[in-house]
Amino acid sequence: MPNTDCLTYLKAILSKDVEAARYRAGKDQPERRPIVITISRDYGAGGELIGAELSHYLGIPVYDREILRLIAERSKTSELHVEPHDEQVTSGLTSFIFSTITGTNAHAALYRRYLYDVVSDLGRQDGILIGRGAHLVLRDQPIFRVRVIASLETCAERIAEDEGIDIEAATRRVKDINAKRHQSIQTLFSDIDKKCSLENAHNFDLVINTDRIAPEDAVPLVLIGLRQAGFCIHDNHAKTRA
Repeated sequence: MPNTDCLTYLKAILSKDVEAARYRAGKDQPERRPIVITISRDYGAGGELIGAELSHYLGIPVYDREILRLIAERSKTSELHVEPHDEQVTSGLTSFIFSTITGTNAHAALYRRYLYDVVSDLGRQDGILIGRGAHLVLRDQPIFRVRVIASLETCAERIAEDEGIDIEAATRRVKDINAKRHQSIQTLFSDIDKKCSLENAHNFDLVINTDRIAPEDAVPLVLIGLRQAGFCIHDNHAKTRA
């Protein structure tokens, strides 16, 4: 769970937001915009854990492999065909992998079209989208874009512990998966955005290095960032903590 002191501080801030909201209750207020968070992450950096904790705290859904299922539906492809390739998909879905899954001579642009359709639909409502270049697909919308990174050593140690493999194998796995994720972004988006690289911090609103800040302790940082970016989160907070 997130650090108790941090969450206590955050609750104090949110309580003032609630008081302000009550004060404004008698006035016409614009409709609350959806809370949409995209999380781009290094393998082993803990992005999925941060997404799960945010989902619990805010009471909004996480979309990770669900994005793959929706793409499969859009492309008329059975989930059974997508499932065996999920690890490769998570590492970076290229046109070649997509062709293997669908049994068609698909081009990267075709997959990108399905990806844009699915992510754009999800971006119209509250949700946390993990990976798949969602921060680029929704770049023109008012979303909060998070990048979660960590050193190779930290990521490898976590993967070795989580998967019960030796540190050498974990290091190779982290290198391989991160390389595929970076290549996937370049394959899918470089023709429309020359600065799409995951190394480009300008593509994100908040970059968190989990070498020294544990993933579970990073949640308050995201919540405060959301608040400072103008998202109304007290309604969700009150709902999930009632």
